[in-house]
Amino acid sequence: MSRVVTYKDVKDPRYFTDACKIHNKAFPFDNVECNIFNMFILDDVNLDEELIIFALDSLGKVRGFLVGVEIVKEPKEAIDRFKDVIWVKDLAIDSDLPLDDWRKIIDTLLREFEGIARYRGKKGIVLYAYPPYYFMPGINIMYEDYLEFFEIRGYYKKEETVNYEVNLSQFFYSRRVAKLENKLVSEGIVFRKGREEEAETISQWVGKTFESPFWRIESLYAFKNKPPTIWIAEQGNELIGFSVYLRMGRNEFGPIGVDPKKRRHGVGTVLLFKALNDLKQLGFRYAVIPWTSHLFFYTQVPGIERIKHYYIMVKNL
Repeated sequence: MSRVVTYKDVKDPRYFTDACKIHNKAFPFDNVECNIFNMFILDDVNLDEELIIFALDSLGKVRGFLVGVEIVKEPKEAIDRFKDVIWVKDLAIDSDLPLDDWRKIIDTLLREFEGIARYRGKKGIVLYAYPPYYFMPGINIMYEDYLEFFEIRGYYKKEETVNYEVNLSQFFYSRRVAKLENKLVSEGIVFRKGREEEAETISQWVGKTFESPFWRIESLYAFKNKPPTIWIAEQGNELIGFSVYLRMGRNEFGPIGVDPKKRRHGVGTVLLFKALNDLKQLGFRYAVIPWTSHLFFYTQVPGIERIKHYYIMVKNL
């Protein structure tokens, strides 16, 4: 490794093309389209060019990178709550490197970032699980070199979560769910798509009902798709549930939520199946249900082919 530079130093978006390729080689179970990779970094309102660090070799080639972020603009209601926290949104090293070089580069990048975090008065670092612009909801347990390195550096598992992958060619809207939908409709529940003019109303309801500023943002972004990619359930004139798909422009489902007073009657199941059915009709070959601990709820989905397991790791500074 020859030197470390920040995106503020170089201002060259071509570095992100190299970084995307490195990410996809390093994390083959969590690959990302490079246009999405760039968008998740450059379109994030919390973008900080000083927190994007590249490790270059003697020829100026990117051999590793770290993208850091802290919440300073959006969601506004999360700024104070997470003022002591900073995230490593992504960190990957060229897997073609010899192991000693790999270790030197990841150690250099992480030390550099931890120094910045301490200088900014942060009390904790979270790895990868940065909502809503995340590439992975933590570190996949299949990446043992990364897990072992992070553990050595003092990071520990705080939470666990999983991603489901659904083969949509095997997915179908089952008779069981159709009967359930008919029953709920007969009880006065309406299932429909959200309309553009409802973006603020519905997203504010989501954030308040489920106490999640990040779900508010994700549901709001669903209205940027044309047409909006959000199903809602109503009873009378009241919202009782929602489900998002094409999350952040990707073939992903979620978030989903049902008013706590209306749960255990099947509303969430109908919202789930309607959203996945839309993804299938849009031509997607598979869908991802990311960042969840609701294991039994999702086992009812036809076509599930893989479950990926992640650790959300943190370090106290």
